[in-house]
Amino acid sequence: MSEQWLEEAIAVSRLSFPPEFPRDIAAVAPLRHPLDLVGMPGLTAEGIRQWLVQRGRPAELRGANRRLYGCMVARAGTAALFFDSDDSEAEQRFTLAHEVAHYVLDHLLPRARALEFFGKDILPVLDGERHPRLDEYMDSRFSDVPLGLQVHLMDRGAGGRVDSSSVLEAEQQADRLALEFLAPVEVARAELKEVSVMDGPRRLEARFGLPTSAARTYARMLRQRRHPPELSVLDFLGDDER
Repeated sequence: MSEQWLEEAIAVSRLSFPPEFPRDIAAVAPLRHPLDLVGMPGLTAEGIRQWLVQRGRPAELRGANRRLYGCMVARAGTAALFFDSDDSEAEQRFTLAHEVAHYVLDHLLPRARALEFFGKDILPVLDGERHPRLDEYMDSRFSDVPLGLQVHLMDRGAGGRVDSSSVLEAEQQADRLALEFLAPVEVARAELKEVSVMDGPRRLEARFGLPTSAARTYARMLRQRRHPPELSVLDFLGDDER
């Protein structure tokens, strides 16, 4: 693991796992962070919206209704992580890891950077209890330290397709961090050394409890890294939409 952003995210996540695989992120992550894990059969944006309305949070999910693998809605350091309870065990595992990754990358890290830059006086702004003063707003713009609620709701185009480079990058990073949670690169690479290229995805799937598509993508990524180029966005996203 050599990427600086990945090392920072792992440190901020404060997650530690028993040595066995597959890892149970559903059991570990809520021990470190205030997370609600919410499984819904046939998960949709409308189902999440109704869940939020019932809890007095109607404004936190907008956009057209569509099917989802998972979703993260965060506020004030806490988050609800939604997943489709009809999915296979492996798919649910990867979805939860992906949403935990979004919580770390898109909520915890921006809050940590804002608190470091502005100090604790900025906490009411981050928690949505007051608007930033003009000087805070200007400092935020010029220092590239974001303010606001840091609610993660990825914008999508018609039909739910990703049509923004920033969303593509965020999804790619969340997938990469999710894989690091479930199958650390050093361990996964060692597994691949023992099998043929053809058998690599099946080995990752069996060892780490990854869904087939994620195992196939991860195996290809690790093989390519022996002979760069870097992983492309499409390698990770493909037909995956979380």
